[in-house]
Amino acid sequence: MKLSLAGNELEMLPQRAVWWPARRTAVIVDVHLGKDQVFRRSGIAIPGAVLDRELAALDALVEHTRCERLLVLGDWVHAAPFAGESWPAAIASWRARHDQLAIDLVLGNHDRGLAPWLDDWRIGAHIEPLKISGLEMFHEVDPEAPACGMSGHLHPVAWLRSGRERLRLPAFARRGDHLVLPAFGRFTGGFDGLESDAWTLYPIAGDRVVDIPSSRRRAR
Repeated sequence: MKLSLAGNELEMLPQRAVWWPARRTAVIVDVHLGKDQVFRRSGIAIPGAVLDRELAALDALVEHTRCERLLVLGDWVHAAPFAGESWPAAIASWRARHDQLAIDLVLGNHDRGLAPWLDDWRIGAHIEPLKISGLEMFHEVDPEAPACGMSGHLHPVAWLRSGRERLRLPAFARRGDHLVLPAFGRFTGGFDGLESDAWTLYPIAGDRVVDIPSSRRRAR
């Protein structure tokens, strides 16, 4: 689904990303790589295939868009790696398969202490906001007064209603010239707090981004 922010023509993709054709850039937020490993540190048995699925989703996005730049608006990882953990090497292998791709990260609250790893993964780090073509790129923005641009952090979702049945879907959320993207990472929660008249929600339903009338939505 296409949209315009401050004169920039963009497309919301069902891959939980924004495609910016004029910049040959794919924008994503809240990937939370390594979250399964962080859970295992606490003794919670999470299957190791979680990371493989997230990296495969990144592969699919790069292949689908043929992007030249990947812009990540915060929370590339869930926490900095511990010494001896194997998952940073899996990310390095993924990066090597996409060595021509430029990757920039607007640092999020989960990206603390990541500098040595970002060097290894050849990811450029930026403190928010990163300004591009009149848009300000944040990790976290004030939902009551969002600046013109894009952000993440909130993991927006939409509840759809049909009779007694309810469905909770990841969604893009727009207010004026600001767009909050859904979390790219599938192993994440969601946030219901943008269900208001101020925000327009665009749920991801299968292979499409859809505009659902407010009468078909509900907060809970």
